[in-house]
Amino acid sequence: MFRKLALVCVFGSFVCSTSAREFPLCVYGVSKPEQVKIAKDAGFTCFQSYTKNPDVLANLAKKAKAHHLKTVFYPVEVVGSEQEKNAQNWPMLAWYLVDEPDVHKWSRAKVTETQESTKKTFPHHPTTLVIGQGITRVPFYDLPDIMMIDWYPVPHLPLTSFGDNVRMTKKGMQKYHKGENPLWGVVQIFDWKVYKQHRPDNDRIGRFPTENEIRFMSYHGILNGATGLFYFTLAPGGKLTAKENPEFWKRVTNVVKELNKFLPVLENGIVVETPEEVQTPLITKSWVYKGNIYTVLLNTSGEEQKVPSALLEKYYKEMFGKKKTATLSPYGVLVLKY
Repeated sequence: MFRKLALVCVFGSFVCSTSAREFPLCVYGVSKPEQVKIAKDAGFTCFQSYTKNPDVLANLAKKAKAHHLKTVFYPVEVVGSEQEKNAQNWPMLAWYLVDEPDVHKWSRAKVTETQESTKKTFPHHPTTLVIGQGITRVPFYDLPDIMMIDWYPVPHLPLTSFGDNVRMTKKGMQKYHKGENPLWGVVQIFDWKVYKQHRPDNDRIGRFPTENEIRFMSYHGILNGATGLFYFTLAPGGKLTAKENPEFWKRVTNVVKELNKFLPVLENGIVVETPEEVQTPLITKSWVYKGNIYTVLLNTSGEEQKVPSALLEKYYKEMFGKKKTATLSPYGVLVLKY
């Protein structure tokens, strides 16, 4: 059935769409040139920096280019600086206009001014901004070239709220006819205890996400419309996770390296309907790539679920598992190749 589907899609008799675009895998918070290699070794294809100093950014850009990575920088101090001309040739993935304008009470007018100034200076580079929730009181969905959404649920909110906010952001973009623009989701890789709590009189809650949680949020974002993933952050509280908590960092790198292997499908695959319907709490998304069908199956519940037998044809291969399984663990992910 699945191989027939691939042929039908190729000949145009099946509804499908192309996704031939870059799918970035980025990490937040690179501040020093020596940290660029950490990002590269982890499997990331790009990084963001909170540093605004143009000379420091120039050094980061040089290091990024040497490691074949792209960068996401604030434009505010680069525009009008001595580095402005050089920055035209930095390996820019996008200019980072503002961090959470909905949280920091930026007006549309202020974001628009920053967008226009950046595009005037760097007309060949895309722009982006991140919002702190999928629905914002002031709409920003149509202002940058690329939208981002960060949402960090572990451990105090449902794990599925990450993908929910990606989906809400996508709907906001569609309302402003920007639904085809890239949308990047920002996945939590930090412990909330590191940061200041809104209620200092409350008990501090937090922990580092498990590998299963990081993996689920990543794929849940993809299935809900993310066309790129960022991970916050390389150094929570100013301390490198890779150095301070190598066990935690391994959780991150395992997921990122897996996704890196799946990039050809995400970037060049043709999205098709999964031929066998699944019932909630299971959700799926499928692609055709080089004559094969790839199906991602997610369990969005906290209970083990049975995998529909129709998806387990004898010729399937589980891409990132050691053995075939007929059940899916709580918030589990299966990536199947037919």
